[in-house]
Amino acid sequence: MAIDFNLSFLKELERERVLEVLYRDQSLQKLEEERVRKLKAQLQQLRWKGAKSVSREYEERSCARCQKPLGRLLNRGAVCDGCSHRVCQECQVFLQHLMWKCTVCYAHGEVKIQTGEWFFELREKKFPSTGKQETVGSKLLKTYQKM
Repeated sequence: MAIDFNLSFLKELERERVLEVLYRDQSLQKLEEERVRKLKAQLQQLRWKGAKSVSREYEERSCARCQKPLGRLLNRGAVCDGCSHRVCQECQVFLQHLMWKCTVCYAHGEVKIQTGEWFFELREKKFPSTGKQETVGSKLLKTYQKM
């Protein structure tokens, strides 16, 4: 369903106002994309900071996040439901009384909430589409930039 909008029926002043709003919207979208990029970069740094990898050696019983040694009976850690890593009590974030996640899984959920990614995932599940669709405002800006 492609709808073509033409602003030629508007007066010059009205057309300028519409284009001002569209340019402002475009700049706000760029700012939002930058904010989301920074949040995702912070999450990635948190993942790299405490992630166990094959290239480095670790104790068999150590926290997957802070690398502190875990005991056999006391402070033996618990397995996170999100990532299946064993983490110490300091690296657990409690959501409710007995529900918790490790710091990385919690941060991942917070990034999804702060960026609105959860909404787009649900929308994509409900209404599958082929990639990012162009908005009417961006189409109008392109046509008037050519003029």
